[in-house]
Amino acid sequence: MELFNPLPEPAEYFSRKEDLLYDLDKDLIIDDDHVLIDNMSRLPLDFLAEELRGDDDAMDLIDEIRAADVAGKRRLYKELGDILEDDDRLFRRVRARLNEAVETAKKRVRWNFKTAIPSYYPRGNTMSLLLPICLMDDEVADAALVVQLMPSGNYQGQTILTMRQAYTNARLICRPDSDWLTTSSRANEEDEDDE
Repeated sequence: MELFNPLPEPAEYFSRKEDLLYDLDKDLIIDDDHVLIDNMSRLPLDFLAEELRGDDDAMDLIDEIRAADVAGKRRLYKELGDILEDDDRLFRRVRARLNEAVETAKKRVRWNFKTAIPSYYPRGNTMSLLLPICLMDDEVADAALVVQLMPSGNYQGQTILTMRQAYTNARLICRPDSDWLTTSSRANEEDEDDE
């Protein structure tokens, strides 16, 4: 109080209701390459093993990832992403499963608008919404899809976050009031290399 007169106002993260509520009437276009290839390490390894079954090279890499250190995991995920990028059949399979999870998330938003959680990204000074992505079990979120309302009026699914990253981004605004993003939802995650 000695140094500031008047005291600074509280931070404002949003100026429109569209920043807080997901509009189900708008289209959602997902950046599949960024979500599935560039950020593959944010997807559950068991999910990748299930969807990439049948490709011996991919399965060998998944086994190596399970035992690798952080630097080794980065390299191995890059190789796994290259396999996915080069094999259209595998890419379509993983993308179809992601799209199913997104449709389930949108149904959850229809049932309860609080499912879409506001999130602030400081580096871009942008507001987004987080949607739960349930890949292994329809009741348990494995990751969060970051969706942002674009000037075109549609949403873009920009990236995917681990549960820990999603909770951290949502906490910048306030404690998430959600049934899927809680402190316990991220408690079982291994120590990860958050970018």
